[in-house]
Amino acid sequence: MKHPVRTLVLLLLAAALAYGAYLLLAPRLFGVPVATVSVTRGDIVETVVASGRAETPSGVDVASQVIGTVARVFVDEGSRVKAGDPLIRLDDRQTAAGVEQAEAALKQAEVKRRQLVELTLPVARQTLLQMEATRTNARAQLDRALRLADRSVASGASVEALQRAFDVADAQWRAAELAVASASPGGGESALAEAALAESAAKLRVAEAQLALTRINAPIDGLVTARDVEEGVVAQPGKVLLHVAPLKPKQLVVQVDERNLSRIRPGQKAVASADARPDVTFGATLASIDSTIDADRGSVEVKFSLVKEPEFLKENMTVSVDIEVARRQATLLLPLNAVRDAAGQKPSVLVVEDGQAAERPVTLGARDAEMVEILQGLKEGEVVISNANARIEPGQKVRIAGAKG
Repeated sequence: MKHPVRTLVLLLLAAALAYGAYLLLAPRLFGVPVATVSVTRGDIVETVVASGRAETPSGVDVASQVIGTVARVFVDEGSRVKAGDPLIRLDDRQTAAGVEQAEAALKQAEVKRRQLVELTLPVARQTLLQMEATRTNARAQLDRALRLADRSVASGASVEALQRAFDVADAQWRAAELAVASASPGGGESALAEAALAESAAKLRVAEAQLALTRINAPIDGLVTARDVEEGVVAQPGKVLLHVAPLKPKQLVVQVDERNLSRIRPGQKAVASADARPDVTFGATLASIDSTIDADRGSVEVKFSLVKEPEFLKENMTVSVDIEVARRQATLLLPLNAVRDAAGQKPSVLVVEDGQAAERPVTLGARDAEMVEILQGLKEGEVVISNANARIEPGQKVRIAGAKG
């Protein structure tokens, strides 16, 4: 052989071309080799995952109702308090002076009413008696003079003088009678005294209420979980200064995607974990579902009660919750990634029929991160083209290369 090297090269090139032609024609002749997975029977638990925080229910935000300089703060974060315990004191010098002024005005009003009852009214009654006696005497003298005048014994001037005396006595008696009526209960002067007393008492109550607003006390028994106030700062009405959480078991407050709303209900069990201790799980029960949707986040607030509160769980600690929404036992299962359009309206799988890939619709049930329940469309033991052959299309010629499961 004159050119053995060239002959070898030509032989290798021919072999490569033959192998390439085989690779190109083999799928058409024998079908594309595909991997498969089998439909098995087993148990599956479907969960909805949500995140949120640990919170104590019915916590109370403590704020001032008036503007004032903080004079003293009696508690720190973590302090336990009972209802009525002092939390914060504002500078009360001005309001305390207002109370003293109102107390003095009330005492003055009380003195005036007492004077009316103990002095003015008795004097008015005594004066009335005197005026009544004077009037009676003047009436008697006038009547006697009139009788004498009829017999021409008394002069006209005398009668006129006695008439004037009676008129004066009568006017004085009427005035004394009005004075008694005014000073008596229900009379004008008495009513004014009572009104002045009531007004002074009301002003005192207002002043005491203003003073009370400078003294911020614990609204409930609980634990101070947040403090945002220091002595010397100016408290603004409505600005939260402290948060007091009641001494109750914590709850988990999470946001669940509104798409899962139809799948959750009170009473469902869940497994929770805290970001601070992801290695520890603890049980929870779905307690309530909020009636409104958060439009910005597209979620609904869901609250969970704890089966047993972990000692490490702190207020506002971030938690993750797996809500059990379905549990199936001894049901048909298939790897989730072997299903086409698993999240859509028309899920299907590819099976091998007469050497070709055939699409078969399936009805899905519960699912977890890896497996999905097959309700209709497949039987136990049937094989399905796996996701390793994602490029395979219905009608394409295939052959089974191996089986899994």
